[in-house]
Amino acid sequence: MFKRLNVLVCASALLFLAACGGSKSSASYDDHDDEGGGGGRSGRAAPVRADELKDAQKDAVNLTEENHKMAREIFELKNKLGLSTDED
Repeated sequence: MFKRLNVLVCASALLFLAACGGSKSSASYDDHDDEGGGGGRSGRAAPVRADELKDAQKDAVNLTEENHKMAREIFELKNKLGLSTDED
């Protein structure tokens, strides 16, 4: 059960990073000329910066570590209460 939870958290973190990365880079080139100035970038969104990706990766690692800590606490509490710790 804990392995599935870890995989779920990691997958969620990756999807979150992909969604954030996609939303930042989804602003595209203008298809029309506003004032005859040519078809360049609209300047609405900047590409994802490396430091933003590193921060998101650190957040994902922190969440994964927190998940492991909570899983250990649950396992210890189940043992104290005499409940089964078998994975489903």
